Amino acid sequence: MKLIDLLEDMTIVGDELRITVQHYRAASTADSISTSFPKQPYTTKIPGCKAEIYSLLNYVSSETSTKILKSLKGNGPAKVVPKQFEIFMRQVKEAAAKAVARSKPDIIIYPKSKSEFLKKFVSEISVSAQGAEVLDDRFIKSILSAEDVEPLINTNHPDWAKFAENHPKEVEKLKKQLKSLVSDGELELKKFYKPYLKFIKNFIELRDAYEVLDKVLGKSVLVVDDILSSGSTMAEMIRQLEEFEPSKIAGLTLFKHTSASKTA
Repeated sequence: MKLIDLLEDMTIVGDELRITVQHYRAASTADSISTSFPKQPYTTKIPGCKAEIYSLLNYVSSETSTKILKSLKGNGPAKVVPKQFEIFMRQVKEAAAKAVARSKPDIIIYPKSKSEFLKKFVSEISVSAQGAEVLDDRFIKSILSAEDVEPLINTNHPDWAKFAENHPKEVEKLKKQLKSLVSDGELELKKFYKPYLKFIKNFIELRDAYEVLDKVLGKSVLVVDDILSSGSTMAEMIRQLEEFEPSKIAGLTLFKHTSASKTA
């Protein structure tokens, strides 16, 4: 067997997504995503968000990694081998237990997704969080209007006042870009200028907000998503939930974006 066959990662071979689970490498590359879980989850701090975000694995942004992640979620070009996926999810459950032990959630909440993969991830998490209530499909995409983008701008962000005072022309550019990226009622967030993502809010909305308020008030909350890329969606979910005054709030994702240099 070649050494490459022993490496612990996800790769696409032909029309198949190969998931190997060994213990030889921890680094993701542009051509593969490592499935070597760290001893403790990765921790990310998103600018303007006080909560800690835990992630179990990382990936390097590339065309190949996008195909791998889409295939894992069931909408990519490669087929997942069921047995390999089953073994991988067992490893996910063990790794997630460490993050759950840190956050000790009373409530687990996650957004609506077209993929069943997120539900499977939450299912594995909830095994470790005995007694926690799961609130499913609670965040959905807001219906937006290109003619009214003011509600999308987070003027309460701690960096906004200084930014608006020192860069009024950039504020106008931000508004124009928002208008251009609202299409069919949705904001094409991936195309938005990344340094200004922290100033965007209300592109998703909380379903059954009064019920969630009743459950979240004074409780420890864990917000779950499958992938942390820019962090804007996770930060917005946490921002909205913080208004309900939970005793503690944290985020958890299976994958997080990282640079190639940080995986070496």
